[in-house]
Amino acid sequence: MKNLNDSELISLFKGGSNQAFEAIVERYQSHVYSYVMSITKDNEISNDVFQEVFIKAFKKLNAYHDENKFKNWLFTLARNITMDYYRKNSARHLPLEVQNEDELSLIDTLSDNNPQPIDIAIANERADMLNEALNRLSPEERELIALKDSLTFQEIAQMQNKPIGTLLSKFNRALNKLKKILTQEGKEVYNEYVQ
Repeated sequence: MKNLNDSELISLFKGGSNQAFEAIVERYQSHVYSYVMSITKDNEISNDVFQEVFIKAFKKLNAYHDENKFKNWLFTLARNITMDYYRKNSARHLPLEVQNEDELSLIDTLSDNNPQPIDIAIANERADMLNEALNRLSPEERELIALKDSLTFQEIAQMQNKPIGTLLSKFNRALNKLKKILTQEGKEVYNEYVQ
């Protein structure tokens, strides 16, 4: 099943194969969770939202017809469910400066499977520096960087219904702002976004 594309998996699922849906979840689970975590900054909320995303995807997939844009549809669903969570729980606000020790970061997703202790310490220090810098960006800038980790600019433009040129410009400004923050503090973070 892993060798099948999204359209083929969706067709199999519509034909009654739960294994096809499991393959879809396996394919996108880390990307969706990382994206939701980039917004919530909270493991418990992220787990709840993550589960809700795939429950709704399971329920709505039979009515889904544009198989070529599935990833975009899934991330739109994740974004909407995250925002709905905060609307329903108005006592909670979208975090702006919250940082959780257990949160997933861009650096964490790039780390080696069997790192040495010194590598872990360096990676943690870099992750902390990057997370500090990311927390100084606006929520919109952080979201765009998180989305770009899993989607193309074209997919993000379709998801947000914005011109691709606008997104490229905003992304470039966000990266420049991130570089400036890291440079001002004399910190180097080796990451695909800031090199």
